[in-house]
Amino acid sequence: MSLSFKPDAPLLPPLLESFVDLDQAVLDALPIGIYACDIDGQIVRVNREAIRLWGQAPRLLDPTEVFCGSFRLESLDGQPIPRDQTPMARAVRNGETFDGAEAVVFNPDGTRWVARVNIAPLRDGDGAVVGAINCFQDVSREHDMRRALERHQRTFDLAMIASHMGTWRYTLADNICVYDDNAQRLYGLTEARFLHDETGVKDKFHPDDMGLMWARVAKALDPAGDGRYDVEYRVKQRDGSWRWLSAWGLVEFEGQDAARKPVAIAGASRDLTELKRAEEVQRLLVNELNHRVKNTLATVQSIAFLTLQDATDLKQARMALDARILSLARAHDMLTERHWSGADLAEVVARAMAPFAAAQIACEGPSVEVSPKLALALALALHELATNAAKYGALSRPEGRIVVRWAAHKGQLALTWRETGGPPIVAPSRRGFGSTLLEQAMTGGSARLDFAPDGVRYSLTAPLEGA
Repeated sequence: MSLSFKPDAPLLPPLLESFVDLDQAVLDALPIGIYACDIDGQIVRVNREAIRLWGQAPRLLDPTEVFCGSFRLESLDGQPIPRDQTPMARAVRNGETFDGAEAVVFNPDGTRWVARVNIAPLRDGDGAVVGAINCFQDVSREHDMRRALERHQRTFDLAMIASHMGTWRYTLADNICVYDDNAQRLYGLTEARFLHDETGVKDKFHPDDMGLMWARVAKALDPAGDGRYDVEYRVKQRDGSWRWLSAWGLVEFEGQDAARKPVAIAGASRDLTELKRAEEVQRLLVNELNHRVKNTLATVQSIAFLTLQDATDLKQARMALDARILSLARAHDMLTERHWSGADLAEVVARAMAPFAAAQIACEGPSVEVSPKLALALALALHELATNAAKYGALSRPEGRIVVRWAAHKGQLALTWRETGGPPIVAPSRRGFGSTLLEQAMTGGSARLDFAPDGVRYSLTAPLEGA
């Protein structure tokens, strides 16, 4: 369809009149939509492509159909655009120019497409606006592709942020590395471009890591190599702290064989700080575990040696050894439940006394936090006291009683054990494992064991901190 129009009245300004005089066949041959409006916004000329894109032919010089021949317009974010607020209306009324503006067009049949417009106001010899000309085209496919790319880019960016990663590209010609937004955050940068000169590198990278970094760069840039770059290093942040990063990439080469030379490295970096901290914690835990295992083995070895050295009955000695190691194991279980951060003394006493007659034992004292070392020593000491009481003391008779009391004052623990109601006590003729343990268990403190005729008494003091 082509339109040929020459208005009779009113007379058009010369510039618009010259546009109207253009051969319609020429306008219709153009692959883009073109139309022109006068100073009142009335459409004075339109070509075939514009009519095809709009899906309808506008009424020329119709004051009810001004500025645009489309059925309905919306902005890219879905906001309706009234005719008197379209880019064409702004060009006519305000003399504005538009280059590449985009809007969503709806045709009468429901077709939806994206238009890109280039609009220029038309002026007379005095510079006054007398109308405007609009050139537009359907860029729906390009728009959809751009939106898809934007979605993919957002997905990629979110994935990079979630994985604490960023991308970069280092060019050898200018010695500049360009970082994306994520990488800028990782490297503590305020702009994308970073000059890898001596000053910049020394200020940004940890001195202990630069030798390895440059060695890996040289290896990757070797024309005879595979071009792979992979290194871990620390980079300084804006607050002066250090962040561990893993960087890897591929070298871009130009030329072949002897003429092959590196031109750039493109790659990505990932934040390793938390991983490095976890590795350090793991290392400390392994060292601590080794220390504890050695201490535990030494304790078991000492228990075994002292239990067996003067044993006259191997069966009884084995039973005593099993009981002592089991007591130690129960204490270890208690400390493991609390990640070896310490133990509540009330729980230490309760677990140590658990195998014995609960009705004959009274435990009195506040909640006191003790160190792992002190908890183990107390568990073994209480086990020895209770075992001895069950064989020879208060727990060997139903009427016998034991009272365990403790208190803490100024960082010192004081604990007492007193037996009553048992058989008369006679001090042993020789010092065995139990006596040795009870009197020497409190490193940094003191302990006293008395074999009073009315019952065994035991008291100890020990520092709560560092024990």
